[in-house]
Amino acid sequence: DLIGIEDKAARAREVRALGAKFVEMHAGLDEQAKPGFDLTGLLAAGEAARVPFSVAGGVKVGTIAAVQKAGAEVAVAGGAIYGAADPALAAKELRAAIA
Repeated sequence: DLIGIEDKAARAREVRALGAKFVEMHAGLDEQAKPGFDLTGLLAAGEAARVPFSVAGGVKVGTIAAVQKAGAEVAVAGGAIYGAADPALAAKELRAAIA
């Protein structure tokens, strides 16, 4: 999990070289709350690292297609579900949006 790591792509390559099979490009709630946060930064880091990765932080119905296009093997949706008025419906809609 690369939460709090500045250069996620470089660190992902480092931990992969140490034997990690998978890394998570993760932005915590504090990072997501900063002005200008955009999921595309996490996705770009995942693509640049060229290692198997997941993404957490900003995953929702409106971003899941970009997550898939970037090659993330796993998408973690937290706030999009637990912060929804109807979490069950939010989860169902997110699942339906996955190609």
